[in-house]
Amino acid sequence: MDSNLTDQDGNSVRFELLDIVEYKEDEYAVLYPADGGDDEPVHILRIISENLDVNEAEFEGLDDDELIDTIYQIFRERNDLDD
Repeated sequence: MDSNLTDQDGNSVRFELLDIVEYKEDEYAVLYPADGGDDEPVHILRIISENLDVNEAEFEGLDDDELIDTIYQIFRERNDLDD
């Protein structure tokens, strides 16, 4: 599933939603730039609100590297991805 997100500068960027990971009562979206190359990193954002009726969600970035690593490892385990 592809989604267009707006960055802090107002630019629209297209992402592919790879997974939604639940961790400690929060949900996190694991996203990959739809036009990214093989060396592009995934992006992990906290889902802060969503309206499924109109297919919209609001996200916030994460500053906690340990939390990002934890969510990424859960994502890798759930999707059977090797290092």
